Amino acid sequence: MAAALMLLVLPLQAFAFDAAPLVRQTIPQARVQGEGELRMYGFHIYDARLYVGPTGLSSKELTARPFALDIEYARPFKGASIAKRGREEMDDLKLASKSQTREWQQELEKIFPDVQPGDHVVGVFVPERGTTFYADDKVIGTIPGDDFARAFFSIWFDPRTSAPGLRNQLLANGAAQ
Repeated sequence: MAAALMLLVLPLQAFAFDAAPLVRQTIPQARVQGEGELRMYGFHIYDARLYVGPTGLSSKELTARPFALDIEYARPFKGASIAKRGREEMDDLKLASKSQTREWQQELEKIFPDVQPGDHVVGVFVPERGTTFYADDKVIGTIPGDDFARAFFSIWFDPRTSAPGLRNQLLANGAAQ
């Protein structure tokens, strides 16, 4: 009875997913560099957390060092919609051809699940190995290549991002070198 009562009293966040152990399987000395939230038109869309290794993140050469980006969704979205929005953001940054971003969108549509509030999608990038995506702690797919990672993660880290406030929050504790 006491144990059941404790479960009712504990805050729900005590059971929340923590990406750190997952990230440290690939980046053993990973630390949180920054975190923030994306809001659009007053709506909370998601929270993001950037994990980096001991040498941080290089915004000049984004794919020079391993890093991970953990997105915790605050609203439900279809996986296909997330993939489409990612392609649109990559197209706006003009870091790859439109035909290439269409191909990446198709790959992302196969990988990204539909999400509900509290669900995490984590992208872990390792130079020359590519980006592995996780839904919470389960591998959902990998896209090889530094070109994809450069274009995809520039959505958050390029100075021309559509969310400069979030970029600043993610890079806050160790400005990108």
